[in-house]
Amino acid sequence: MTARHLLAHHPALAGTSNALASLALVLTLGLLAYAPLGVQAVQLGIAASFATVIAAGVAYALRSQVAVPTGGPSSATALILAGLVAQLVQDPALQVSDPAGLVALAAVVASSVVLMGVLQMLLGLLGLGRLARFVPQPVLAGFMNGVALLILAAQLPPLLGLPAVLGDAAVWSQVQPATLLLGLATAGVLWLVQWKAPRLPATLIALAAGLLLHAALSVTMPGTSTGPAVGPLPQGWVQPDVLLALAGPQAFELLQRHAGAVCLTAAVLAVIGSLESLLTGVVIDQLTHTRHDGRQELLALGLANLVGGLFGALPMVLLRTRAVPLIDAGATGRGPVLVAAGAFALLFAFGGPLIAQLPKTVLAGIMVTIAVALVDRWTHQLLRQFRAGERSSEVWLSLVVVAVVCAVTVRWGFVAGVGAGVLLSMVVFIRSMNRSLLRLRCSAADQPSRRVYGAAQEALLAQQRQRVTLLELEGALFFGSAERLAAEARKLPPDGTALVLDLRRINTIDETGAVLLQDLSRQLARRGVQVLLAGVSPHNAHGQRLRAFGCFRESPRDDWFGDADSAVEAAEQCLLAEAGMTVAQTAVPLAATALLRGLAPDQLARVMDTMPAQNLAAGAYLFWQGDPGDRVYVLTQGSISIVGSHTGQRQRYISFSPGVMLGEMAMLDGGRRSADAVADTDAVVHALTRTQFDALCDLDPALGGLLLRNIALHLSERLRAAA
Repeated sequence: MTARHLLAHHPALAGTSNALASLALVLTLGLLAYAPLGVQAVQLGIAASFATVIAAGVAYALRSQVAVPTGGPSSATALILAGLVAQLVQDPALQVSDPAGLVALAAVVASSVVLMGVLQMLLGLLGLGRLARFVPQPVLAGFMNGVALLILAAQLPPLLGLPAVLGDAAVWSQVQPATLLLGLATAGVLWLVQWKAPRLPATLIALAAGLLLHAALSVTMPGTSTGPAVGPLPQGWVQPDVLLALAGPQAFELLQRHAGAVCLTAAVLAVIGSLESLLTGVVIDQLTHTRHDGRQELLALGLANLVGGLFGALPMVLLRTRAVPLIDAGATGRGPVLVAAGAFALLFAFGGPLIAQLPKTVLAGIMVTIAVALVDRWTHQLLRQFRAGERSSEVWLSLVVVAVVCAVTVRWGFVAGVGAGVLLSMVVFIRSMNRSLLRLRCSAADQPSRRVYGAAQEALLAQQRQRVTLLELEGALFFGSAERLAAEARKLPPDGTALVLDLRRINTIDETGAVLLQDLSRQLARRGVQVLLAGVSPHNAHGQRLRAFGCFRESPRDDWFGDADSAVEAAEQCLLAEAGMTVAQTAVPLAATALLRGLAPDQLARVMDTMPAQNLAAGAYLFWQGDPGDRVYVLTQGSISIVGSHTGQRQRYISFSPGVMLGEMAMLDGGRRSADAVADTDAVVHALTRTQFDALCDLDPALGGLLLRNIALHLSERLRAAA
C-alpha cells in the first residue's frame, strides 16, 4: 500500500501528519503577530496561534461546506494584527512588562478578532460575500507585496541574532554570522524541497534540517552563538476567558483609547481574510470537483473567528497550504481536520519543553521563504512586460498603483495602504473611463444616412454634411467621463447645425451624465445647434433613466432616435429644409429621374409610355421579400424604405427619395426580392418590367444601352456613397 493510500484509509494518520507538517508555520505566525512585544511575544503569540488551529479550527471544520476545511492563521492576517499590537505597545499608559498589562493587551487584540468574525457573519447574512472579490487587482498586489516586505523586515532581528534592527551602528556590530547562516540554510532547504518535491511536507523537513544543523554547529563549534530559542511556552489549556479582562479598568480604558484602530483592523481583517478564504475555497473546489456556497462559508469563517477570539486566537482563514497535502493524500472531509486539531492540542499541552528549545533563526528562515512566496505573481508579469518594452499606460499605471500601495503599507500600515490603493484605483479608473468614452468622431459626410437622395438633394448635402457632427460613445456616461463629452462638444465647427450623440454602446448613465446631456442640449440650442440622441427612446433603459433623473421630461421628443442612422437622416433633413428641398416637399418628374437621364425626346416618350404611375399610401408595401424581381421601380414622389425583420423588429436597410430607382438588382439578375419595400409616406412610383425592357432593347438597342448605363451609374453612385 502506497503512502497516499495509507493516509487516505487512515484519517487519524493523515490529520496527525498534517499537524506536524504545519507546526513550523503555526509557531512562526504566532511569533510574527506579537513580534512588537519583544520577549513577551512567545507567551501570547504561541498560545494565540495554537488557539487558532484548535478552537477556531474545530468551529470552522464543523460549520464549513468546503471539501477540506483546514483553517489556520495566515501571513497577511498575522501581520495586520501585528500592526495593531505595535500601536497598543506604544501606548504610554500600558506596561507590557506587567502581567496585568499583558492581559489587557491580549483582551483588546482578541476583541478585534471577535469583531472581525461578527463582520464576516454580517457579510454572509447580507449576501455580500462577493464584495471581497471586488478589491482592485493592483491594490491587492501592492498589499501582498507590502506584507511580504514587512514579513522579511520582521525576520531580520532573529536572523541576525539582534534584539531589534536599529540604525545605531553599535547594534549592527553585534550581528551573529552563525545565526544568519543557520536561518538562510533553513530557508534554502525549504525552497529546495518545494522546488524538487512539492508533495513532501516542506516546512517540516526544513524545520528538521534546521535543528540538525543547529545541533551540528553546537558540537563542531562549541560556544558559537546561534541566537535565542523560542523560550518557555504558557502552561495549561487554552480557555475562552480572554475577553473577561475587559471588565477590568485597565483593559477597558485601553480599548476606549484605541477603539478606532481596533475597528479599522477588524474591518481590514474581515475583507482580507474573507478574500483569501473565498479564493482558496475556489481552488479547493477545482481540486476536489466540488462546489460550496460562499455565503455559508462566510458565516462559518465568522463563527470560527468569533469563537477563536474568545480563546485569544489569531485571525483564522481557509489555508491552502494545509488543504492541498490532504487532497493529494485523498484524505478529504472534516475528519482529518478534526484529528489535526486534536494533535495540535496535544503538542501544545505536552510538547512545550521541546518547542521551547527551537532556535528562532530557524523559524525566521522558514518565514523568509514564505514571505518570498507571498510576492505577487501578477506584479512579476507586469514587470516582465515592462522590461520587454511594453510601456503602455495600462502597464505603468498598474505598476504605479502597486508601488504606492506597497510603500504606504510598509510606511503607514495596512489600513492606510488599502485606503490609498482604493482611492488611487478610483482615480485611474475615472481617468481611463474619461479617455475611453469617445469611440468615434466624424461628420455626416463620413457617415451619411442610409437614405438615397435625388441628384439635386444629394448635390446640396454633399456640400453641407460636414456641418453635422457624429460622436459615437461607449462605456459609462458618469461623473468621471462627463467632462470628456463636454470637451468634445466644444470642438464643433463654427457653422455646425447638429450634434448626433450615439448612445447605443453606453452601458449606464448616472445623474451627472443625464444633467450634462440636458444642459448640453440647451446650450447648443442657443447657438442654433440641435443635439440628437441616438439609441434613446421613452421605453428603453436610457430614456427611462434620463427621465428618472428629471431630464428631458417634455413629450413627445423629436430629438430621440432609435439609432444613429435615423438621427443623421433627421440632421440631413434639416439641412435640406434650410434650402427648401425636403423630401416631403419634393416631387421629381419622371423625365428627370436617374433611370431616364440623357435620353432623347423620342426615347424618353417611348419609355414613359410603358411606365404608368402607381400610387402608394403611407405604410403600404411595394413588394415583399421573396417576390419575383421582374421589374425596376422609379420613385417620383414620397419616400420608400427597404426593410427586414430578422430579429423580430423591422430594420431599415436603405431609404429612397424622389428621383431615384430601386429594385434594379433583382431585375438584372432575375433573382427574388431580398427584403420588403414599404412606403414611409404617400408615394408615387413607376415600374419598368423586364419584358418591357427587353422589348425596348429589341426595338432600339441604343436606348437599351442608355438605360443599362443609367442603372450602372446609379449603382456606382450608391456604392461610392456606401464606401
